[in-house]
Amino acid sequence: MAVLRNAAIGVLRTAGITNVAAGNRHHARDSPRLLALLGIT
Repeated sequence: MAVLRNAAIGVLRTAGITNVAAGNRHHARDSPRLLALLGIT
């Protein structure tokens, strides 16, 4: 679980998000937004 958490934090940091909690909430609300952040769509 720690690996997944650290990976998520790393993705948010590379996207320029400094507040991890706010970034998680922002991207958790909309799955297409999360997929776009990961470059999947």
